[in-house]
Amino acid sequence: MIVDFTRGIVTPESVWRAIILYGANSATYKFAFGQTLLELAAQTQSSTLTLEQLAPRYSELLCQALLREPRQATAGRSKFLDACRSYNDGEISQQELWEATRKLGFVNVVEAFPRLGGTHAPIIFYEDRRQDRAVQGVVLTDEMFALAMALRTDLDAETAARWHLVETAWSTGVTSGLISPVVGVDSDLGILTIGSDARRRAVTGVVPAFNGYQDGRCAYCGEAFEQCGLGPVVEHVLPFVLKKRGWNGPDVDAVWNLVLACEPCNSSKSGRAPHELWMPWLVQRNNDLIRSHHPLRETLMLQTGSTPGERERFVIDAYRAATEALPSVWIPPQVLSTLTTTILGRYRGRA
Repeated sequence: MIVDFTRGIVTPESVWRAIILYGANSATYKFAFGQTLLELAAQTQSSTLTLEQLAPRYSELLCQALLREPRQATAGRSKFLDACRSYNDGEISQQELWEATRKLGFVNVVEAFPRLGGTHAPIIFYEDRRQDRAVQGVVLTDEMFALAMALRTDLDAETAARWHLVETAWSTGVTSGLISPVVGVDSDLGILTIGSDARRRAVTGVVPAFNGYQDGRCAYCGEAFEQCGLGPVVEHVLPFVLKKRGWNGPDVDAVWNLVLACEPCNSSKSGRAPHELWMPWLVQRNNDLIRSHHPLRETLMLQTGSTPGERERFVIDAYRAATEALPSVWIPPQVLSTLTTTILGRYRGRA
């Protein structure tokens, strides 16, 4: 089943993002495997990729990750990750690492990668041909090639952002429940941070961290960013200007209140709140982020509530307080379209 952010649009991009963003975080193999597939699909002329061809880049990404964060899986031991650690420590050669990767690194990830909620994703990116002696690897589909050529840069950035969020969760002990530290936002630099107010460190960029959850579309008009002009822009749903007006409500410069918008919508909205008919989109987006696990899950639950009902009430209360302090609201294109259709329908019904 595809997650809600696709809005019923099943595309290679939305399915790939669902795999990367919503899978269980028992290990980071899928991030390395996905990035390897994207890179090689953009470089190769052949649809066949053997395990020997996949091993160098796949192992390189995981070796780099282990240098950033020694923990890359929830399991106690992994012979494959141990081989990567041995290579980092200079105990085995590159060829020995690649051979260990070929034998150990793809045991589960090739089969598990394309699964969503226990079932296969509706779009196939490769065929598993490891048991075929003529291939001993995977055969890429047309959808994989199209994906790599169209959006590889964006998807690489989103994968890296998701990977860094998982690493940060593990490195800080964020595993379950409502605990600190939480993710904050540095609006000037456009990055997510973690730590205390006195000492914060960068985690990843806001844009790549959020873009996948919006399926590369503007929060307000629903158009793909490449189709609606400049963007994405990090946008405060309840405007930042509230802080200059004696705002006593929740922090508007926080994850729960940030979305990505195209430049035309961002400029049109300016310092206003969107129409109330749009606000359920924000509630749903926050619920989607919570479903994506740590650490945004803990951050959003701390900010907005531990249950869907609490989170909806939080947004409703914040919206009411904001609109009392602001002179007017802004009608997003999607809401305007809905209102126009409703009014025309009523008019035609009376005619």
